[in-house]
Amino acid sequence: MRKSKIKVLIIVFGFLFFNCFSQTTVLLSYDAYLKNVLENNPISKRADNIKQYGELQYKASKGNFDPFVSGTYENKNFNGSNYYSILNSGVKVPLFTAQNLKVGYEYGVGQNINPEQYTSSYGLPYVGLELGLLQGMFIDYRRADLLKSKEYVNYYSAEKNIQLNNLLYESSLQYFDWLFSLKQLALNNYFMDLAKLRLIGIESLANVGERAAMDTVEAAILYQSRLLDFQSAKIEIQKQNNELAMYNWQTNAPSANELYQPLDSLDLYFEKAKNGIIKQLYQDSTSNPVIDKYNSFQKVLGIDARLKKEMIKPKLNVNYNLLSYNPNSFSPVYTQNNYKWGVDLSFPLLLRRSRNEYKMAKVNFQSNSFELANKTNELDFKLNTLKQTIAILSEQLQNAERSVKYNRLLVEAEKLKFNNGESSLFILNARENKWLESELKFAEYKYKFIKTSISIVYLKGTLNYQL
Repeated sequence: MRKSKIKVLIIVFGFLFFNCFSQTTVLLSYDAYLKNVLENNPISKRADNIKQYGELQYKASKGNFDPFVSGTYENKNFNGSNYYSILNSGVKVPLFTAQNLKVGYEYGVGQNINPEQYTSSYGLPYVGLELGLLQGMFIDYRRADLLKSKEYVNYYSAEKNIQLNNLLYESSLQYFDWLFSLKQLALNNYFMDLAKLRLIGIESLANVGERAAMDTVEAAILYQSRLLDFQSAKIEIQKQNNELAMYNWQTNAPSANELYQPLDSLDLYFEKAKNGIIKQLYQDSTSNPVIDKYNSFQKVLGIDARLKKEMIKPKLNVNYNLLSYNPNSFSPVYTQNNYKWGVDLSFPLLLRRSRNEYKMAKVNFQSNSFELANKTNELDFKLNTLKQTIAILSEQLQNAERSVKYNRLLVEAEKLKFNNGESSLFILNARENKWLESELKFAEYKYKFIKTSISIVYLKGTLNYQL
């Protein structure tokens, strides 16, 4: 049983060892990372499809104004006699208004044909016009469909930018989470090395009797504590590395076997964020795609309300055809004496459907306007909160920098006292712990400053995340 457990442990450690050393190291910068996110991440590709969908919808709505050809033909033969042969064909060209142009041809012959459908052997060409004089005169379903789909192009373009903005924001935060973890690892490593060097030095002095044996225990405890902190930071780095890989797609998929190394640092991007924060706050315009989406949808609802209001009117459609009659020639001749026209009038008495659909459209329009005002107000307040946060963080950073400086001076002074035998190792370690704590806190404020800068870019919606 014991041997089987040992074998399992050997296999597990062997697997972990193989995975660690099979990872490839990849140098990564923030700009290259964002480029990979935009070009390869599936969320980015899906956002492109959303915009393409809106453009295709607009093109499809233009099809409502495509000319179309129609035709019917009927023939009856009975006992060797041609009862009738009837042909109706034509081309209808929809106009942008509620009118249609028509060009057609009628042909009807036979021994038993309905006199109304009878024509000469030449047939009966005609040109005509269909008019909507009341309902549909100013707007109709096909015009409304075209106008709404045109606004939906902007709507889906804004939706694309919303998804890209969310993706770039989340991936940027993940990148700086990773840089912050690397900074913590570097600080823990530096102070772990200090503790190790001190332990080696005190052990050497203890061996020759210049230091008490208990000092080696004190130094060893500090070193073990720093080693545990360093190992915890390494675990956090591995976690952040894997989460970074989830965003950093390479062509078709992210790689789980890549170990990223930065080409930049948290300190570098803190300086960039500090230098660019004024431009972000006061120069870049606020054009959040969420607001653009609401504005586009507001226009769509406005068009829908216009259409529903138009549908309250009675239907009055006029159909006029100018007929040709020239039995001796195949060239049609049109005169004012040959025509066919008709009127179609209808009007519901109670108007319950059209009136209430119009009221519903107005309610939707008002509701979206309320949501737009609320969202605009919400973004403005969030942006003002971030401005206030930046001001407070700037003060905290100055205080944290001074704290680091003072703690470092105290450590240096305590070292001199310790070397001269005027202080204890316990006090020196306590001073050094305070120094490490202040360095970690200073790094954390830098990290918060960068995150706040990124949040400002997110709220402004410019998609300009390069610091």
